[in-house]
Amino acid sequence: MKSKVFRTLTLLVAIAAFVITAAFTAPSVEAAKAKKPWKIAVVVPNGVDPYFFSKWFGSVRAAKELGVSVKMYDAGGYEFLPKQVAHVEDIIAAKYDGMIICPISTKGMVNAVHKAMDAGIKVVVDNIDLDSNRVKNRVMKNSYELGLWIGAAMAEAIQYKGKVFMLPGPSGIEMVTSMAKGFEDYLSHYPKVKIVAKEFTKSNVQAAYQTAEDLLKKYPDVAGIYPWSTLITRGTTDAVKALSKAKGWKPGKIKIVTHNIAVGVEKDIRDGWTYGAVLAEQIGMASQAVYNVVDLIEGRQPPGNPHRGGTLSYIKNFMVYKSSLDEIDRSGMQAPKNWMIKRAKRAKNIVGGKRR
Repeated sequence: MKSKVFRTLTLLVAIAAFVITAAFTAPSVEAAKAKKPWKIAVVVPNGVDPYFFSKWFGSVRAAKELGVSVKMYDAGGYEFLPKQVAHVEDIIAAKYDGMIICPISTKGMVNAVHKAMDAGIKVVVDNIDLDSNRVKNRVMKNSYELGLWIGAAMAEAIQYKGKVFMLPGPSGIEMVTSMAKGFEDYLSHYPKVKIVAKEFTKSNVQAAYQTAEDLLKKYPDVAGIYPWSTLITRGTTDAVKALSKAKGWKPGKIKIVTHNIAVGVEKDIRDGWTYGAVLAEQIGMASQAVYNVVDLIEGRQPPGNPHRGGTLSYIKNFMVYKSSLDEIDRSGMQAPKNWMIKRAKRAKNIVGGKRR
């Protein structure tokens, strides 16, 4: 009973914050065709992450509906800032009409994006913010709220006491920092919860496994772990499984709460290895960004709340647990299985992505 009441109160607080800050405007089901077959570049940091590849489905779907073309430019990892800068330079040279960008660095991509704007390319910032007052539209997650959701679930999972460590994601990224702050702020209300370590790591399975393994050796009595997103969660959970096998522990002794359910995370929730995950409608987010950049190209201001001289829309966040996995609406956050499996057939519209 206490658990249900706690979740209900948390949900009410999060909904109130969501309504006050902004509202997500979903794409129209029957949007009008664009005036011309505009060329749009979609610039992402880490297309190998199933999160971004599922978003690509939303981009392609919206582009087909509008009668425009999209091409993904994938840096291949959050550590490859120069590669993303080079991609923007290529986009300028190719004279694209619009660009949707999830910047690797909030500050480090400003000059490149401003050059694109100076060249007449209309820009929508997506997912990770850019420190610029020239951006006319942003389609974002409320990252701080995501961290609050994860913190609330973690507090409940470990019964408001015990050691916790964090693998909050790659360093130097605004979204990572904001989510981590939300998580830490929520847990700060529980004096018996101690965050004993916070280790930034690359967004790939191998790096996360090594980091988690090292932390588990140092803190074998840890009660809970917050790994940032899908690939980091995969590596973290594999490290927890290895330790649990060695110790004879059952799934769930160490509580893991994360963000997104791709790359086997859903199965780990069902099997008890992961306690829960906060989700967001990233496919709807990607579709909205395409609609918005076409609006800008055609001289319309996209919908959203006023923000830094432009407009801002947040997408919805919500928690999922083992008990609710079969009840959630997946249409806005999960691409069809055949899309995720047949990646090679999508490669003709993707530039980059190979790790160096």
